[in-house]
Amino acid sequence: MDQKIIYVIIAIISAILFFFAIGFNGWSCGGSIFSDTCLISTVNEVTGALLLTAGLLVLLGGIFLIVLVVKGDTWANIVATVVVIIAALLSLAGVLYYLDQRELWSPFLASVAMSFTMALAAILVADLATGGGRSK
Repeated sequence: MDQKIIYVIIAIISAILFFFAIGFNGWSCGGSIFSDTCLISTVNEVTGALLLTAGLLVLLGGIFLIVLVVKGDTWANIVATVVVIIAALLSLAGVLYYLDQRELWSPFLASVAMSFTMALAAILVADLATGGGRSK
C-alpha cells in the first residue's frame, strides 16, 4: 500500500477527532466548547477557534494528499505539508493556551509522552512490516 494513503487516513482521523473534541460535552464548562455556557469564557472561545481551524486545515491537508495520490503532483505534497504544519501549530497553541489558563500541566505532559510513545510504536511496527528495522 502506498504510504501516502496511510497519511490520508491519519489526516481524516485527526480531523474527525478535532471535530469530535470540539462538539463533545466534555469541557470543564459542562458543554461543547462552542455552547452558550462555554462561550462565557474567553479561554474556551479562543481554544475552540484554534482547534476548529486546526481541524479544518488538517482536513484540507488530507484533501491535498488525496490529490497527490491520484495525480502525483509534487505541489500537492508541498501544500499538504505546509497546511498540516500550520494545523499542528494551531492545535498546539490552542491546547497550550487552554492548559496554561486552567493550570493543568500534568495531563498535558502525560499526553505528550503518550503521543511520542504511540508514534515510536507505529514507526517500529512499520519498520518491522517493511523490513526496514535492520541494523546495518
